[in-house]
Amino acid sequence: MEKNYTDCLEIVINVIADYAKEVSITLHKLDENTRLIGSSSDFDSSDLVQIIVEVEDKINQVFNTDITLTDEKAMSRTTSPFVNIRTLANFLVENLK
Repeated sequence: MEKNYTDCLEIVINVIADYAKEVSITLHKLDENTRLIGSSSDFDSSDLVQIIVEVEDKINQVFNTDITLTDEKAMSRTTSPFVNIRTLANFLVENLK
């Protein structure tokens, strides 16, 4: 499977939808602009950690890789890759290259 933005976006959205359903979180919206952190996010920090772990697992399974999303590269950025779904999908594409 080609490691492109659309594939990564679909994986992230599906993981978040499944997680929200599993833990009974009502999402206000679920698209590229859905906030993952900050006051307008539907998720708290423990939710975000679980989502990141599940996204890593799914990405590694689908693309047969072993990326880690919470490494120094992610944490040292001026803008967090976890701001919204779009920034996370873009970060995934970057890490899969």
